[in-house]
Amino acid sequence: MNARREKARLRAERRGVGWWRRGLHRRGWRLGGIRPRLFAGFAAVAVITAVIITSASYYLTRAVMLDKAQQTAVSNLADDFAVFGDQLQTGSANNAKDVEEATIANSLHLVANTIAKNGDAVVIISPTVGTISSDSNLDAVPAAFRQAADGAMVQERLSLDGTPYILTGATLQDSGVQLYTFTDLGQEQHVLDELVLIGAVSTLLALIGATVVAFFASRNILLPIRRLGMAARRLGRGDLDVRLEVNGSDELADVSRTFNETARALALSMEELRAMDAASRRFVADVSHELRTPLTAMTAVTEVLEDVADADPTTMSAAHLIANETKRLARLVEDLMEISRMDAGTAGMRVEDVNLPELIEATIEARGWTEKVRVHAPRLLPVRVDARRVDVVLANLCGNALKHGGEPVELIVHQYPDELLIEVADNGPGIPEDALPHIFERFYKADKARGRSEGSGLGLAIAWENARLHNGELSARNRPEGGAVFSFRLPRDSSPEAEPDPDEEVLGAERLLSASGHDTRQWEARAR
Repeated sequence: MNARREKARLRAERRGVGWWRRGLHRRGWRLGGIRPRLFAGFAAVAVITAVIITSASYYLTRAVMLDKAQQTAVSNLADDFAVFGDQLQTGSANNAKDVEEATIANSLHLVANTIAKNGDAVVIISPTVGTISSDSNLDAVPAAFRQAADGAMVQERLSLDGTPYILTGATLQDSGVQLYTFTDLGQEQHVLDELVLIGAVSTLLALIGATVVAFFASRNILLPIRRLGMAARRLGRGDLDVRLEVNGSDELADVSRTFNETARALALSMEELRAMDAASRRFVADVSHELRTPLTAMTAVTEVLEDVADADPTTMSAAHLIANETKRLARLVEDLMEISRMDAGTAGMRVEDVNLPELIEATIEARGWTEKVRVHAPRLLPVRVDARRVDVVLANLCGNALKHGGEPVELIVHQYPDELLIEVADNGPGIPEDALPHIFERFYKADKARGRSEGSGLGLAIAWENARLHNGELSARNRPEGGAVFSFRLPRDSSPEAEPDPDEEVLGAERLLSASGHDTRQWEARAR
């Protein structure tokens, strides 16, 4: 699994900067991104400005046109009274007895048609002959308006069949004859409609212009941000030499300068840390190497002292104590040297074909845990591993379970298509919850009360490093029914190009079993 992740990362790096730019460009169109917000802001400003200008122009133009039309209608009506006043007098009640009604009606029709030539529809209401209209469709004057026109010249805007008009009217004094004109505002309405259309087109053009401006503005803003994001990702992957090109003196340039200063300071700090870490590893390696020779001599001396037969009990007790402490110190030195090799990257791997169940059996038998550890594994399971390092992992897991858990300890091997899972479970009290995240840290001991114990606190850390060298991983958890479980995930090689021959696979496994000098039937009997 880790190998596949590494291959995917390498493929991504081979794609180069262009791939990152395309990915960032796609991510730049997120609804909460800078570019959509810039587009929305510019579009909002353009639309609001265009709407305000169009609305103001519409209402100002409308007011001017209406005012002009009303003044023109009043002026025309006054002129009509001055020109046709004598003819309108014929329609009064005072003259009705001297002139026939038909003659009066013809005279008023002539006046109405003459006035209507100016473009307005005319309605004359005579007390003698009634209503005379130049347009049969426009002859209805509201009663309230007629009453208001008795004493003064009045105007009113109204709409008839969707056409706007200005109704202007007045009464001829001493005769009772009323003259009304309907001024058509259709032309003015057409001008206003065209103004609205022009405003809509202007709003659309403003929106397009704002989009273009927002595109270039966002490009000038997002390009430095993308470069900064790419540089930050490279810095996060460990490229401490990455720097940004600084152009200009705006806020983005200040951010780029700050990033360069931060990267430079981080590079210096990392160099210092690497130098200190290298010195620390060198010190541990040198001290461990220098201690090996005197420890070898001390071990030999303590073994001689332990073999003395005629020594008194006090001397024998002291000899045993010194021997045990010397062996413990020797194991600690070996662990420190192994850790320093792993930190320095010089820990080598000797990969070979082995049978995993037989390797497990050899690990348990070599340490005398045959009666304490129950193994549940298939008879044949060939793998390619470093047998010595897997032995270290299994020994640490089983030894930890026997020391801090409860017997019996169970070792179970699970097979999956891409990996193997080896679980070591005990029946003890389990691992404290606060210790689980730190269980594989160096020199960590779950029991804080014991300042000194037989273990060095490096066993599980070394096991974790050995698992990592195999592209595997170690984890720990507690079982609900009690006890701790350590899991060792170990990838195994598969061959998808060709299906394996079952007979050849069995023969290969038999060769693995017999190569170590153990008989197949003996392992099968023990497994039962």
